[in-house]
Amino acid sequence: MLERLRKPEYTGENRCWPCTVLNTILLLLACAVIAVFPKTRSRRLGLASIVGLVGGSAIALRGYFIPGTPHVAPRLAERLGFESHQSNRQPTEAGSLAGDSNEVSGERAMETLLDSGVIHAVGETLHLDENFRADWRQEMEHARDSDLEKHVRKVAPDKAVVEVIENGDWVVVSAGGPETEQWLSRPVAIAEVAGVRALADYGIDRDVRTQSASALRAFLYDCPDCDERLEETTASRCCGSGTGTSPLSPPDEVLACPACRQHVFTF
Repeated sequence: MLERLRKPEYTGENRCWPCTVLNTILLLLACAVIAVFPKTRSRRLGLASIVGLVGGSAIALRGYFIPGTPHVAPRLAERLGFESHQSNRQPTEAGSLAGDSNEVSGERAMETLLDSGVIHAVGETLHLDENFRADWRQEMEHARDSDLEKHVRKVAPDKAVVEVIENGDWVVVSAGGPETEQWLSRPVAIAEVAGVRALADYGIDRDVRTQSASALRAFLYDCPDCDERLEETTASRCCGSGTGTSPLSPPDEVLACPACRQHVFTF
């Protein structure tokens, strides 16, 4: 029963302590208010005890008891000036070698992948060509087992600045200024470098290969870095890394590695 109530994405190592403290303070205030208003002392203590027990259990098992905390807390923390779990430089979502691609470039890349036979359309479903998958996988193994920064430099735009930071967990590609930075997690960098290299055998222009490498990540089965099976989940992370266009919007659906704890693709 307890396992069904638990939310591991908000507890244990994933627990957001600012959210826990905020929920605990509000719970104590609620108990204090309840203890004041009912007429009889026994009723006051009884109701306050019940609320405290239920709320405390929710915080322990789920990480919070106030509905919407994972979506509201990031914005609240930002307004109050609290720091997030991530370093100040880290992004709220992973970037791509393609940069901030637009809808037109994305459509062009998909059309190229279909025309070249890298992707096959079966009805309304798209499938990755298995021969290409094998080539892509081989390139991923090569990229992760050697100098990843060197490989990124070879496929990144001309004159791009490439920097590996956070003990190799992130590769930052920019045109020289912070506003142009694209943060690639290690799994994303491996997948995109390998994708660009594997697509070269299909006669696709370099710019289109770079755009296409981002879309290819949607077809991954295993983590490019550790080979762990990827999982479809949500991008629910607290205090500064929320997703969506409004505080109450649902979190993005993502393809993630449970071992590396990195998002590989956002649907």
